[in-house]
Amino acid sequence: MNKLYAMVSFLFLILKPVLFLMLKKFFKKQMKVFIISAIEWLVLQTDNDLDDKILAKVKSGMKLGVV
Repeated sequence: MNKLYAMVSFLFLILKPVLFLMLKKFFKKQMKVFIISAIEWLVLQTDNDLDDKILAKVKSGMKLGVV
């Protein structure tokens, strides 16, 4: 049992970075869409031009259409 646990732990340590890289690639666009929609919701809660400028900067910085 102890040997099996050690082997599984070793495999997890080896495969964990690969799994995280795959997840990062897969969810990259979804996270950008979520962040922009959350910022848009916050901008709608207030009524000033500063929020609109910040949203425009974030959208241009993330280049949502390119990814």
